[in-house]
Amino acid sequence: MLAQLTLGTARQPLSAEVREWLSLRDAVDPAADDAEQLLAAWCIVERLARLEARPGSLSALGSPGPEERNPPPPRVARGLQLILEGTYPEVLPEAMQWLEEKQWYVPPALLPALLARAAALAESQPDFADALLRAGGARAAWLCGINPAWEQLSVDFPYSTAWERAVTPAQRASVLLSWRRRDPVAARTALTAMWAGQSPKNQESLVRTLAVGLSAADHPWLRTQLAAPRKGVRREILQLLAQSEEAQAIDDLLTLASFAVAEDGRLREVATDPAAQEVLARYGGLRDRESLAAFLLSTLPPRLLPDLVGKSPPAFWGTLNPAQLKLVASTLLRSGTDEKREDFLRFAVGIDTARLPLEQTVSLAQVLSAGHFEKLVHDWLDQEKNVLAFGGLPRLLLLARTTPWSERISKAFVLQLVSALRDARDLPPQLQKDLLAHWNLAAPLLHPRLFPWLRTQLNTITERADGFGKAATRTLQLVGFRAALRE
Repeated sequence: MLAQLTLGTARQPLSAEVREWLSLRDAVDPAADDAEQLLAAWCIVERLARLEARPGSLSALGSPGPEERNPPPPRVARGLQLILEGTYPEVLPEAMQWLEEKQWYVPPALLPALLARAAALAESQPDFADALLRAGGARAAWLCGINPAWEQLSVDFPYSTAWERAVTPAQRASVLLSWRRRDPVAARTALTAMWAGQSPKNQESLVRTLAVGLSAADHPWLRTQLAAPRKGVRREILQLLAQSEEAQAIDDLLTLASFAVAEDGRLREVATDPAAQEVLARYGGLRDRESLAAFLLSTLPPRLLPDLVGKSPPAFWGTLNPAQLKLVASTLLRSGTDEKREDFLRFAVGIDTARLPLEQTVSLAQVLSAGHFEKLVHDWLDQEKNVLAFGGLPRLLLLARTTPWSERISKAFVLQLVSALRDARDLPPQLQKDLLAHWNLAAPLLHPRLFPWLRTQLNTITERADGFGKAATRTLQLVGFRAALRE
């Protein structure tokens, strides 16, 4: 056939063998000429060759390991399909948590969509990507090992090979971050092996990745690198040592802080004592235009400075300016406890928002554990009925969450949404747009057990011809879907 295709049927007519071969497969088209029949035969042969298993190819792929999870009920499987295919994508985090609680796995037919989503989030949201992989069960882990598009999700991903192939500092940092999540010791060992050959600038960006999986096992090597000539490298090392509360670093910082606290409890802007200057130099010194107070606020664990000045954390934070509050919030994000983060959010709601670093404050609300956040909002509701009204910080923090609210919080928020619609037609267009955005953000966070109550609250609103009617309908659909998923 290849010779006939090359020469053309005008020079070499279709052979009887090819005609018989097509006839046996019921592939003869009476209306086709010789050239068309020859092309049809070649296409069939090519497709059959692709389908033919190569010796050893299937066995090399192996097979999924034993499944520890159970298949979901048909209703839940259908719900997962609607989530992964884009009908209710905002329910994905809640669905993964539900599967984890029930120890169900995502059906095999949905794994390509699940793993594609996990691969897209592998760098930006690695913890959630891992949760997606776990939800896929043993088959998902097996598929990651045989599909290059998903291999970075596999626990057996060859990080050492990827590390050797990485060329740019950004590529090395990306590999190192992922590697630290899987095997912190191996990642640090790889970094130490090539550390001396890196430029000081590259060292500064690479050592920063050790914040992932940071532990006391990293302290000895970090200590040995404090002799680095680049100040930025020493400063990054100090951040890591302080974040993991290495004893020597904390002692040095407390020594420095003792020189920085003035008689009135405020922090000095400059270090004049030789002993303080020596500590600063050891850890890289101050950055351009950085004050001593800023240095301490960005490095010391958040609980230590208030104790040092003899004030409670809220009282101490009340003495700080907006730039200093931003440093406090950033430090709490990096190494704060739930208790201190909750304290800061309570403090934030009681002061002028113009003083607050809104981005960091919202991030603190996002990472605060569900129990602490729920208690915080319940306390606010006890103190003020309309604390979730439009324009207030508590409302902004509430909408930043990714896990469902309690029934009490959900009811309070819905009542605020509904009350705002009484005069919606008289509201400025931008305000109406913001209110609609709040409806859409709240829908996946409302407690699903409230669905019957929601129908009575939103029934008349769904009949509106404006965007709020659509938003109320979508809210009912989404909460109803989530409630049915948990039945």
